[in-house]
Amino acid sequence: MFFNSAIFIIFLICVYILYWFVFKKQRLWVLLVSGCIFYSCWDWRFIFLLFFTSGIDFLSAQKIENTTNLINKKRWLILSVVINLLTLGVFKYFNFFASSFVELLNLVGLHPSFTTLKIILPVGISFYTFQSIAYVTDVYRGIVKPEKSALHYFSFICFFPQMVAGPIERAKKLLPQFKSQKKFSKLYLKTGLNLILYGFFKKIVIADNLSLIVDELHANPHNFNSISLCLGVFAFAAQIYCDFSGYSDIARGTAQLLGFKLSKNFYFPYFSTSLKQFWSRWHISLSTWFKDYVFISLGGNRGSIVKRNINYLVTFVVSGLWHGANFTFIFWGFFHGLGLIAEKYFSFINLPKFIKSCLTFILVAILFNLFRAKTFTDFINYMHLLLKPQPNSILTLTGIIESEIYFILPLLLFIILEIIKYNKKGLSTFKYNLEVNYLIIASILLFSVFENVPKFIYFQF
Repeated sequence: MFFNSAIFIIFLICVYILYWFVFKKQRLWVLLVSGCIFYSCWDWRFIFLLFFTSGIDFLSAQKIENTTNLINKKRWLILSVVINLLTLGVFKYFNFFASSFVELLNLVGLHPSFTTLKIILPVGISFYTFQSIAYVTDVYRGIVKPEKSALHYFSFICFFPQMVAGPIERAKKLLPQFKSQKKFSKLYLKTGLNLILYGFFKKIVIADNLSLIVDELHANPHNFNSISLCLGVFAFAAQIYCDFSGYSDIARGTAQLLGFKLSKNFYFPYFSTSLKQFWSRWHISLSTWFKDYVFISLGGNRGSIVKRNINYLVTFVVSGLWHGANFTFIFWGFFHGLGLIAEKYFSFINLPKFIKSCLTFILVAILFNLFRAKTFTDFINYMHLLLKPQPNSILTLTGIIESEIYFILPLLLFIILEIIKYNKKGLSTFKYNLEVNYLIIASILLFSVFENVPKFIYFQF
């Protein structure tokens, strides 16, 4: 059940009515059951996996709180983290590591037989696993108290607006919202619909139209000239931003309809003047997760310069691996780590903010091209063709978009809205929102991609 589907709209309307007007005293049960139904639409068997790992975390948090022995506390924490990571590892990384090991043996002259397991990746496993690990770790650190109510806890884990692709919420912020008494408010409806509408605009108008161009360029890069391939790099950077931030807006808007406030996951990342600033604005919930639970656990900025740089590289390599079982993601994380380290040594160079923003965006866009590539070789080939003049290319980017030149109109609208929102810290007045919403609705009706609709990119993680 994808956000950009008719069945989700019907599902959301039903949940909204049941939650606010039918089961007023059993609202948590409505949320828990709706979360289970939502998740089961992908594969009902994995709901048992979700409850198993989450149940271990629920029990571990109770044990950590009830024991005064520091060693026993740490044992329960380790048990929880190990079970979660083993589960994630088996479903997401087993075939990757096993096949990589076989390739390594082949290089030294050994040729073992190997058959990959047909393991289906549970949707959202990376997101809800990290959210659950953060909960147990925060209990261990004394940041939050363990939740005594299983209903509250599993409603928190199974909260359908954000359970499959974030934001990765902290228990300290989200869990208390399940305990507060909610009263119906038109403000929830207005703000929620505004977020959902803008999220749909970014996804099904901007991202999905850009995907038609990007997919063609990556499928047959030899057929295009350097300018086309260069524009394709920036097109994918725009696509992935609109796709994922669009999802996050829909998730936040859906939660707002039900009286919940989720974390903002993006804050105009492409206006950043450095990689450090970019990572404070892109996928914020994941970036802060790795900072708090990986980077700081490794020692953070403590120790020698070499140790700090190693901590940066390890954190970003693990972050890249989190995105998928592919060397392209590992290299993507590694190069981002190198970029952040390099920034520290070149911080003395004083450039205008506009130039810094352009350079940061170009670097991020190029690395996103690595993120998009199926193999590292594909990325190298694409960049080689981009940098090498191709007089014999038979197609240009114009050839792809000439039948969709009208797409320029919603793209310009999106760029203008992003600039206005960035400069004014958001669209503040309802009157202005209403006028903009008319344009957004018209764009959705006129320019949306309805055939072979692409899935949200981050659903694969």
